[in-house]
Amino acid sequence: MNQDVHRHDWSPLRYQALGGANTHTLQAGDHAPDPGGTPHILANSSIRRSTPRECERLQGMPEDYTLIPWRGKPASECPDGPRYKAIGNSKAVTVVRWIGQRILQQL
Repeated sequence: MNQDVHRHDWSPLRYQALGGANTHTLQAGDHAPDPGGTPHILANSSIRRSTPRECERLQGMPEDYTLIPWRGKPASECPDGPRYKAIGNSKAVTVVRWIGQRILQQL
């Protein structure tokens, strides 16, 4: 029988009633106070927001891949918001490539 347990930091834990070990329940999203859920990096003992370029690298995209013309403005004036949105709505290039290769092997 599984039961939910909440620690002081509100992270839910699950445990087996029959002596199983505690494990964290995997949840999507971060639990930071930032409502946008933007990834953060600890630098020099302070937190900073990841740049769109860093997020693109993490997704396996070329640098400035999401730097495109936006609402009639040139690409050089594209704000970060639409770039973060595009990156967040994408799939990791390396994962998609791996899946595609496995599908081709089966054809």
